[in-house]
Amino acid sequence: MKRGLLYLVVTLVLVITIPAAGYGAQAGNAVSVTLPDFKVTLNGEEVNNSYSKYPLIVYKDITYFPMTYNDCRFLGLESYWRGNAEGLFIEASDVTAAHKPYRTSVKNNRHQTAVIPGFPITVNEKSVDNQKEEYPLLSFRDVTYFPMTWNFGVNEFSWDYAFDGENGLVIDSDNIKLTQKSLPADRARNAGGTLKNNVAVTNAFVYYEDAQGQIMQASLSNTSSTKQVYQLPVWTYGDGKTFVYAGLYAEDGRAFLTYHQGGATMGTDYLIRINDDGSTTLLNDTRYYIKNFGDISIQYWIGPAPGPGQLSIKGEGSEWHPLGNPDLLYGWAWRVSGNQSGGGSSEDVYLVGSDLYILGFDIMSENTSTTGIYRVNINTNETVRISAREVTAFYIEGDYIYYASAGSVYCYSLREGTEELLKELVKAPNKIGELSVLNGNVYWQDGLDKNLYNLAGENLNSGAELDGMKLSGDNNEYLVCSFAETPHSKYRIMIFNRNGDVVFKTSDKAYPHHIYITGKVLYFYNVTAGTACIGELQ
Repeated sequence: MKRGLLYLVVTLVLVITIPAAGYGAQAGNAVSVTLPDFKVTLNGEEVNNSYSKYPLIVYKDITYFPMTYNDCRFLGLESYWRGNAEGLFIEASDVTAAHKPYRTSVKNNRHQTAVIPGFPITVNEKSVDNQKEEYPLLSFRDVTYFPMTWNFGVNEFSWDYAFDGENGLVIDSDNIKLTQKSLPADRARNAGGTLKNNVAVTNAFVYYEDAQGQIMQASLSNTSSTKQVYQLPVWTYGDGKTFVYAGLYAEDGRAFLTYHQGGATMGTDYLIRINDDGSTTLLNDTRYYIKNFGDISIQYWIGPAPGPGQLSIKGEGSEWHPLGNPDLLYGWAWRVSGNQSGGGSSEDVYLVGSDLYILGFDIMSENTSTTGIYRVNINTNETVRISAREVTAFYIEGDYIYYASAGSVYCYSLREGTEELLKELVKAPNKIGELSVLNGNVYWQDGLDKNLYNLAGENLNSGAELDGMKLSGDNNEYLVCSFAETPHSKYRIMIFNRNGDVVFKTSDKAYPHHIYITGKVLYFYNVTAGTACIGELQ
């Protein structure tokens, strides 16, 4: 029966994880509760009460539903504990999370004991007086159970729920649902026993590393159907048993494998494409970074001890030949401090018509030089620095180059050859960390608090440390942002569209290289749940 036909009043209880010290001092009378004798289904997931750490319970003939931090997000609710004085806050939103059952090996007794707590609770900015509630909040197994009447479940949270003798209690929320695919049990583990997060998900397959150093391909529709597609070599500097450290990621509907073999100085970086039929294609086995622009390929050295003049170009069927000013070190964010110099390689390289845009450093006069953006004509070899400002990262979108320098963001017009200050964002000695642009919307990381901001200075996930950004989608129409797993991270993944709207947010963890988007469908490896997940963006 749907909401209009539901005449059996079923009250739910949200279980919000709260430290025992947070409510223990206010705990009231103990009450007797029982486990329900009907089944409950949440967003298509049936709850196992018999072996759940947080089972449903029944009090005064009313069903109380256990919901942990993850389960709140699973049903589109956000919860916050602000101490005994302010208590618990719950609000409906479009947040999501994968279903994470809390199974145990111990079967629950049907009869249990709960406690009526005394801390305040606020739902959608409305105060609830627990002492006057007919069906009060309960505390059970160090979590808080919140009673959900029709008013809460439907009016406040916009859930659809029904109850009948055959199906029991069925609840559906209107936030994004994640379909989960379990991965085989033979996955590789770290030295401490935790699972390696070396997984890539496409729209057809899941790729993972197993315990024997094999890269396995599993059908996304049936992850138990697997086959080996690559054998990782044993690391030459290891104990003779340790495989090389490898990485997997998905791009353009295919999986890619990377690893380093050998020492830091003399070793080799490998880039391998894994094809849908299980075959592999070696794309790079050098310490050069190679970028392909149709029939034109660009390469520059990113290994140890880089020197000037290491930029090269080749066309289809031709050999590599030097490109640019031989006095410049290309593709590096390089700095000089006293008698020391160093830096990191960059993948910021773009070909616009016949002009290549790339970072450069005049290493032959490094006492006065700074890293900047250079334009190199691939036909004439003319090399020009486009701005005198120190720039260590940049992004080209449309007819503009976006970059940060000395705490400010600038925009350079490729058509006019002019530079414009967009906004001064931070003051010295602070700096701007990562920078990305989508449809003219600038996103940046503060160098001190590591948080993500837009150009207007709005904190987009307050208190959360950004740990990665990338453009994704068939036409790079989405910006994927991931955040560290800390208590202050409200969301661990946020995805923005070209209008700057958030089209996906979750408390689950994944890194940008774990995430692949095609059309409006999102595929990713969920670090929190250890599963491959599929969802449709808003």
